[in-house]
Amino acid sequence: MTIPLITNLGFTEVSSAGDLNDKAGVTKSKLPVQLFKLTQNISGNLTMNNNAAHKKIFLDTNGKTILNGSDSPITNNSSTAVELKGSGNVQSTLKTFTSAVSSTSNTGTTTISEADDSTVVVDSNFTFNTNLTSFGGQQTSGNGVDNMFNTTFGAYFGGKLLPNVNDAAFRMEFRDAFPEDGSSGGLIVGPGGGGQANYTSSGGRNCSPVTPSSNTVSNGFRTMVWTNAGFDPRKGGNYTITMLLDSSDRARVVISASNDSRFILPNGGVVPNAVTTNGRRITFTNKLAVSCVLTGADPFDSVTVSAGASSTANISAADGSYDITGTISGNDGSSQPFALAAVNNGSGNLTTSAYTGTFSASAF
Repeated sequence: MTIPLITNLGFTEVSSAGDLNDKAGVTKSKLPVQLFKLTQNISGNLTMNNNAAHKKIFLDTNGKTILNGSDSPITNNSSTAVELKGSGNVQSTLKTFTSAVSSTSNTGTTTISEADDSTVVVDSNFTFNTNLTSFGGQQTSGNGVDNMFNTTFGAYFGGKLLPNVNDAAFRMEFRDAFPEDGSSGGLIVGPGGGGQANYTSSGGRNCSPVTPSSNTVSNGFRTMVWTNAGFDPRKGGNYTITMLLDSSDRARVVISASNDSRFILPNGGVVPNAVTTNGRRITFTNKLAVSCVLTGADPFDSVTVSAGASSTANISAADGSYDITGTISGNDGSSQPFALAAVNNGSGNLTTSAYTGTFSASAF
């Protein structure tokens, strides 16, 4: 492009981001025709503020690029349009947005302005049970006093079925856990505390659930103790039941203060207390015109959310904190790469009739 150098034209070479009027200087910025020519690739933003003296404004890329990784490459706030020339690419390269709340008590809606006012809603409309299963098969042992019951319950009871065994809200109750074995002279009966003597049914007692007297976690094991939970009608004495659980398909029951040689865990012998607790439901709604991928694993990890769609994660805890990163990619129908900012974010216009480079396309 050739423009005659006349007295009413201000010519300015541009090699860095910043305010174009400042680069022109006080004297030249008063001239009616402004020509800015890039001499270097620009990283960041070029801004043209309004000046009533300007009648024509040209920005020649001169084969150089204007790339902004955090916002728009151009901000024209002039009432006069900036006429873009040349073949250099002018693009926002902003592809990601983040949203994070560290407070575990967080609920409500967070609006992400960087993602076209996409939202993250945290509510307590999700409930969960703190444990998931019961013993599914009878197990026996004949090892004598202070028996230790060590085994793997596989599909019936174990790590995959108790993934939250070390969660602070985990609960368990005994119900008919240790019936008498009347046929073999067996002795250990279900929980219910002292004073319930002379129980002889081999089917056990239909007693109410008994909650642990203590419930603690140490070194990856949860220990639950039922003090005086069992009663031996032959000996007339109570004993303590201790159960140790971890999340690796292992369970151990320790019977103390019993002189008997056998105990039985019948089918359904340990029944979880179905404690229902309010967790958190975290829903991201994508207001962008394109899909995005959520990462960060808190609570979304490699989750693609289409334009206008939502994705929900249920949290088995009263924890409303989250930390997500959203990423867009791809091009529009004109092979312009999508970005999270427009090429020009100013109040004025940008004309491109003489421009042959490649813009970025707004994902908004």
